Amino acid sequence: MLIDDFYHITELKKTEDTIQAEIHLNPDHALYKGHFPQQAVVPGVMQIQIVKEILVAELKQELLIREVMVAKYFRPITPKENLVLHINIAYKLSETSDYMIDASIVKADNTFAKIKAKLSLAVK
Repeated sequence: MLIDDFYHITELKKTEDTIQAEIHLNPDHALYKGHFPQQAVVPGVMQIQIVKEILVAELKQELLIREVMVAKYFRPITPKENLVLHINIAYKLSETSDYMIDASIVKADNTFAKIKAKLSLAVK
């Protein structure tokens, strides 16, 4: 889990089928020493994981990413310049009990990423 280490949630709003979160990145996280030391960038896979963790925390269900249909990265997220980000998640439960999500990572008028994915309940 990245929450409370790589980032922390400062604001969260949930409706019937959407979640809006404000997060603060930890620009001193050890991951940036390797990605990349001279110009830290949040890896795309971490962006997907952040979206998943916010969904898991808010729905209070353990979920697994089954498929990422779209992961578009429009610009790099540099943590020192972009400490605060907004995560917008629209979700719906399919007939097969999968969560279909449409998410974006933004700051003001800048869209950093758009993600469409299918998540399912973890089997215990």
